[in-house]
Amino acid sequence: MEQKEIEVLLQKFADVNRRLKLAQEQLEIANKKLKEYEKKALKAEKASQMKSLFLANMSHEIRTPLNAIEGFSRVIAETDSEEERLRYYQIIESNNQRLTSLINDILDLSRVESGEVVIKKSMTDLDELCDGLQQMFKFRVPENLNFEFKKSAMSAQMNTDANRLTQVFSNLISNALKHTTSGSIIYGYRVIDEAQRIEFYVHDTGTGISADFLPHIFDIYASQDADQQKGFGLGLALCKIIVEKLGGEITVDSVEGQGTTFTFTLPFEGNVGGVNMNHTTTSANVRTIRVSERPVNTMKTILVAEDEDSNYELVRAVLQKRYRLIRAHNGIEAVNLNEDEHPDLILMDIRMPEMNGLDATRIIKEVSHDTPVIALSAYAFEDNIREAKLAGFDEFMAKPFRVEHLIDVITKYID
Repeated sequence: MEQKEIEVLLQKFADVNRRLKLAQEQLEIANKKLKEYEKKALKAEKASQMKSLFLANMSHEIRTPLNAIEGFSRVIAETDSEEERLRYYQIIESNNQRLTSLINDILDLSRVESGEVVIKKSMTDLDELCDGLQQMFKFRVPENLNFEFKKSAMSAQMNTDANRLTQVFSNLISNALKHTTSGSIIYGYRVIDEAQRIEFYVHDTGTGISADFLPHIFDIYASQDADQQKGFGLGLALCKIIVEKLGGEITVDSVEGQGTTFTFTLPFEGNVGGVNMNHTTTSANVRTIRVSERPVNTMKTILVAEDEDSNYELVRAVLQKRYRLIRAHNGIEAVNLNEDEHPDLILMDIRMPEMNGLDATRIIKEVSHDTPVIALSAYAFEDNIREAKLAGFDEFMAKPFRVEHLIDVITKYID
């Protein structure tokens, strides 16, 4: 082969190499862009999922107190008993406060995002503030739950924003109530670091939080399990923001199945008072209304699976004169009571602790496929209704429901 031919071949080889290198570079650029697109797509999908979860949880949180407010407002007009009217007024007021608190949280979150949170400090007696929380929650704490303010060994007055401090305590206690059906919720404060800081805490003996979820507990409307657990709501995200605005920090310690302790520490500006000699705690005096004893041979039995006391009280007020009622506080109790009592009909909430209403209904329908199961749920999106139908529910009623509609649906199945 002549020298000239060799040079031509080498030139062609170099040209192929250049093209190959250019193709590799273009391929690398294309792969890089593809990865960026995939990241953006995953981010958009996650954002969409979070948006859907947020809307579903907000719908549930708004509809639940609305159900009690609307339902008991109608029931009050039908009762002649002053005692019952007073009790219903108290339930309405409690749920009105709950709804107002939720709306305030939403507005506060909006203000925080726009940088409009204002801290107004004044001298505050911490014992008086904590005592006030007892009155605030006395109609929301069930009788079997011990709700205590544990007084500090040294009383204290503090230069702080009393409204914001109350808001943090209120949100933490409300969260504890969502996840604690028995045992205790204890809250209080203590002076630490030679009166340089004040440590506040709320401890419960509830369901606890899984270790892998703890890092996300202060995210906006985080939910450990939207189907089975009650969401942690806007409240915890706001707690973190407010505590940090006050110059402090908030932490959480939890063991799943054993309980949770939220602790927030603030710099102390104020003075320490006298020694609190009386270390006994004050428990909230809250009555739990039970179903009246009635002859069971003349009444058909309805099992009501509902973890919210106010929602159960509404159903009880409407149906107790017509049917024998038994109550389950979660899905596991519903399954067990169905086997023991063989009810004629079941009213089932969807989101409950321990076991949700969907799983409970699947199990119940396996052994009692002819027993009508009606969903009473604050989750009312099309996906929720479809899931309920697939789980075996015979009817789906969204909260807030009309009293007349509930009676009509029950009559349709068992009368």
